[in-house]
Amino acid sequence: MSIKPENGGFRLDMYPAGREGPRIRRKYDTRKEAKLREAEYISLYSKAPEQFERDKRKLSILVTLWYQLHGSTLKDHKYRYSRTLALCEKLGDPVVYKFSAKDFARYREVQLKEGKSKSTLNHELRYLRAVFSELVRLDYYKGVNPLSKIRTFKLPQSELTFLTVDQVNLLLSECKKSTNSHLYPVVLLSLATGARISEANSLKRRNLLSDRVVFTDTKNGKNRVIPVKPSLIRYLRLKAFPAPQDRLFASCKGAFRSAVDRSAIQLPAGQLTHVMRHTFASHFVMNGGSLKVLQELLGHEDIKTTMIYAHLAPDYLESVLDLGVYSELRRQNIDKRAHRSY
Repeated sequence: MSIKPENGGFRLDMYPAGREGPRIRRKYDTRKEAKLREAEYISLYSKAPEQFERDKRKLSILVTLWYQLHGSTLKDHKYRYSRTLALCEKLGDPVVYKFSAKDFARYREVQLKEGKSKSTLNHELRYLRAVFSELVRLDYYKGVNPLSKIRTFKLPQSELTFLTVDQVNLLLSECKKSTNSHLYPVVLLSLATGARISEANSLKRRNLLSDRVVFTDTKNGKNRVIPVKPSLIRYLRLKAFPAPQDRLFASCKGAFRSAVDRSAIQLPAGQLTHVMRHTFASHFVMNGGSLKVLQELLGHEDIKTTMIYAHLAPDYLESVLDLGVYSELRRQNIDKRAHRSY
């Protein structure tokens, strides 16, 4: 191990677990800081040196192991598994001990130049990082997560689109014209509850109660109970498949897309399946609904997700009219001439 001057700083170059373990190469501003970090690495690796032996398995082997032990229990397990295996192939399926943050950073650089979106690359990072993290927790991987310190790209907030009342009426009119007789009640259910179209479409008969709807097959796996008018419940039962069939409605995905196309309503890319949900939430807030209640209705785990609708509230940020320094100046009647026209 050594600490050497390099370009105005000091380069730490060491094998804290021996030549069979990982190599640590870091640059620091001062020799003192380099010595301090050297001592920390020695302490860390001396606690359990067997954990830092070279892992000669292929990256894809770790992904398959993760899938067998944990990934197969996830709701999107098939999609995530195939995506992560494809990522291993793009990375060259390296031996695990040779795979580093630099390798992934170089891969991202190339992919960005080839036109892959930052959002897609963020998903790939999260998927692969989760593989290492879970195997560490399950004691099937003894090393340090090589992707733990890589940050995701910061993305601009996506445009929030919701339908006006006139647009809703136009879309409902097109839904009524559809050859799929279940489309109109499914869209009504989505508008009344804030459910995703897929959630409303897959609702089971047993989850349609006299004055509320229970959504169980949700994105985050948590049940949501939404109050609705009994008249809507009666209408949905009338239009649904007859009992005892548990599924209420036939698939409406293609019919919904066609209805939107016929209505000529322009939606941002990727928002077709969410437009009813955004419309419900936006009108709820504009009509004075509580953000906290909306969080429960939409099933958001974090209120920050619900806050994207905050600006639509009637009194949002209006306190600036009374609490800002300009208002204080006016209250104190300072410089009357400057404020006379106001």
